[in-house]
Amino acid sequence: MLTARKLDEMRRVNIGAVAAETLADVSGLRLDNSLSHKERLARYLDGTVNPYCFSVGGVGVKIEFAEGGPSLQDRLTDFLIRQKSGL
Repeated sequence: MLTARKLDEMRRVNIGAVAAETLADVSGLRLDNSLSHKERLARYLDGTVNPYCFSVGGVGVKIEFAEGGPSLQDRLTDFLIRQKSGL
């Protein structure tokens, strides 16, 4: 079971010090929107060893979130709208 302390340790990992091949590759990970939020989160955590650091096609990735900032979904939506608009 993940604790707040363990999640904080995972969040603090220095992605530059981790070899990408040692991270879980999430390239094939698919999220099923028909599942509840809790079930999707459980599957995501099962598919990744560290929810903050993972690999996508051999490239190490670390995600971070700002307290009180916009959601990842909002950011991706904004990005896609800008791409579609040619900005």
